[in-house]
Amino acid sequence: MPRPSPGRTPWARLAALVLVLVLPLSATACSSGSDPEAAPERLSRGDDRATLASHPVQTRTTIHRVFGRLPDARRKVVRRQVGEVVDRWWDAAYLGGTYPRSSFPSAFPGFTKGAEARARSDKALLTNQTGGRRIDSVEARHRSVSLDILATGKQARSVTAHVVLRFDTAGDKTGTTVVRGRLFLVRKRGAWRIFGYDVSKGARR
Repeated sequence: MPRPSPGRTPWARLAALVLVLVLPLSATACSSGSDPEAAPERLSRGDDRATLASHPVQTRTTIHRVFGRLPDARRKVVRRQVGEVVDRWWDAAYLGGTYPRSSFPSAFPGFTKGAEARARSDKALLTNQTGGRRIDSVEARHRSVSLDILATGKQARSVTAHVVLRFDTAGDKTGTTVVRGRLFLVRKRGAWRIFGYDVSKGARR
């Protein structure tokens, strides 16, 4: 990728970074990007069979950096809305539902249509599908989201969410799993949508 010219502003460099397709970091990491201006997206429907578990650990969502001007009131709205998008994915993909289970048909709420199509091929990474049959229960231990926001005209245009989820599983598959990485979001049709991801998942020792 060509090096940014000295005349580019920091938020312009972030925009270039956010929109680039990130290559996988390792065998346990996966990245995906899709065109945020693609055809209108659809949101995944809720899993009728899933019953979301209670979450004693609340998600801590913070703002790390803002590139451009964004009023404090709007920063708070972005923080809340993006945090909710991440929570919905975590609940649908890892923490919610009735275990043991092997089906995760609606694991990607809040993803654009293109990102969801790619994510469905990455279910082994982006959900508990591979071990779900051997899990009796899931309990969250840590949930954090840190945001880098790109703003122009006092409006948030794109967000990179740095996410960390840690949860314990009980049953035949007992242990602690850590999901971490980046989600890339744009605001479309009045809501934030995940159009790309760079995520890894592994066991914690």
